[in-house]
Amino acid sequence: MYKPFLSLVAATVLLAGCETKKSETKETLGDATRDTAVMARTGASADTVGAKMADAAKGAMASAGAAISNAWTVSKDKLKDVKFTEVNLPGVTVRGDGDYNVYSVDEAVLFDTNKSDIKPSAAKALAQITGSIGQRFAKSDVRVMGFADSRGDKDYNKDLSEKRADAVKNYLVATGKIDAGRVSVEPMGEAMPAASNATAAGRKENRRVEIAVRNH
Repeated sequence: MYKPFLSLVAATVLLAGCETKKSETKETLGDATRDTAVMARTGASADTVGAKMADAAKGAMASAGAAISNAWTVSKDKLKDVKFTEVNLPGVTVRGDGDYNVYSVDEAVLFDTNKSDIKPSAAKALAQITGSIGQRFAKSDVRVMGFADSRGDKDYNKDLSEKRADAVKNYLVATGKIDAGRVSVEPMGEAMPAASNATAAGRKENRRVEIAVRNH
């Protein structure tokens, strides 16, 4: 009479022990719930890990949003050619819309091949551009963008486009009297070609510096 009873008690205790051990050894994030507050292998509870992941996601979204808000839509296919009477030299064109205006300057006007020092002969063209910006967009933000064709090393082209954009920015600030706080630089390298890189004429058009102005 006592034997079956004791066996039943022993089985019950053993089963309870197994359940307790199973509860104590939960270690995956899937097992960790608000009720158990089980610690993951990292030493953090599921709630803590989840909160950190949420914060990281928010940070990534904020960075992406900042990048988008900082982007200027000034590609050639988005803006129409415009004519400013004060800008009339060969190798310099202007395009724009209600949000942006862009002064595009051929490489040959500003630089020798593979160089980032502004040529003395570029002074007149840059004087026209800075004069036009002062006349029409005296308080607007300005962005100088350097472009290259697709020949040669991609990193080299990006670096050269940055040095050229920096050189033009420094010229605008020092000679054109544009407040440095208004002027930013964006090295584009081979991105956003204005023409096909398959021809010499297209590559020539792609090697340029653009001075963009945001109208508001």
